[in-house]
Amino acid sequence: MITTFLLNKDNSFVNFEESILDINPEGFINQGNLYKNLRSAIEWAISHDEDAIYCVCGSNFRYDFDINYLNKIINDLASEGIYSIYINADYKNIVAINEDLVTISNIRSVESFILLSPVYEVVLSLISTLEQNFSMEFNQFLETIIPNAFLLLKNKISNVISHKIYIISPFRNAVNYIDDYLNSVLKQSFRNYQIIMIDDCSTDNSKEKIPELPIVRKIINSKRQFALQNIIDVLMTNKFEDEDVICLVDADDMLPHKYVLNIIDRTYHDNSVLMTYGSMTNIDNIMKIGISYTKEEFDNLRLSDWKVTHLRTFKYKVFRELLFQDNNLNCLRDDTGKIFKMPYDMALLFPLLELAGYENIKFINTPTYQYRLHSENDHLKNRDEQYAGEIQIRRKKRFKQVF
Repeated sequence: MITTFLLNKDNSFVNFEESILDINPEGFINQGNLYKNLRSAIEWAISHDEDAIYCVCGSNFRYDFDINYLNKIINDLASEGIYSIYINADYKNIVAINEDLVTISNIRSVESFILLSPVYEVVLSLISTLEQNFSMEFNQFLETIIPNAFLLLKNKISNVISHKIYIISPFRNAVNYIDDYLNSVLKQSFRNYQIIMIDDCSTDNSKEKIPELPIVRKIINSKRQFALQNIIDVLMTNKFEDEDVICLVDADDMLPHKYVLNIIDRTYHDNSVLMTYGSMTNIDNIMKIGISYTKEEFDNLRLSDWKVTHLRTFKYKVFRELLFQDNNLNCLRDDTGKIFKMPYDMALLFPLLELAGYENIKFINTPTYQYRLHSENDHLKNRDEQYAGEIQIRRKKRFKQVF
């Protein structure tokens, strides 16, 4: 049985006799305010050493939990660092994760949700910052404390045929981070993938960290080429199918949980989707980073703020079209005719975005990437070169949409 708190002022809609839930336990006092009631519920849970609480903020909520099944899902999520989940909500967009879970976006209303103990103090801290003025809409507040936007399905859904995903990861001197990166990828529950790691002439023996596994291919450069050239070489020298999904992950970063590739694969089940970008968090921070382009911004893409945050993916056929249109890849070359060293993401993704077209690109609202801040980040170490490259890239001629 899961302890349940009714956060609304009026709870006359509840049939307490039919419910199998432990509703509003002794010691919890309804204070007539959603924020205050949520704080009271969490404080009660902390004082009673309760690992999970079910919070109801609407009239349409679930009574019919299979507690063993619910505990299995909760434990599975907790092991991945996911400590909050929607149970009932009204939303516009949905991406399946597996037979039990989906991630939702454009949320219209929330009826109920579950919080786990590792996030209690964080939520209390956020409530404290608002208590002088509870002007933030409660649904907006929930999007902050439920950043992954996972929702537990009432009825299971069936599995479908998957795409092949290729994870391309160039790196240099990442010996301190590769274990974290590999662990985050190798634990993915989606299994139809291959990792291609390119050691760009490291001097710290990073290559020794790359395991000998069938799904891991390693490339060791004897001469430094920088990220974009490494990615181009992989895309041009390997045999990919048009529908294969290319996924760019820096080897000093991580995937946040084992469901990431499920989300990517399921997103591409919409056959119109050719590219994705999305939301991310910094490692050891739950605050979500990332926002989608508007149509107006996309129409002036090279003049708009850069919003193509990790995780960035595309179908191989978009790159194939780029080769067809620009077989010398002049769009990826600087004023001296050399492939851009940085920023590699802008150089490669601007043309692909333009070829794909706004309506064929999906922004994934749930965080699918963890970014590591450290002193060797290009935007910190090579700020001037990054900026000089960006100026040249933004001045390049826009490609016409093909798809």
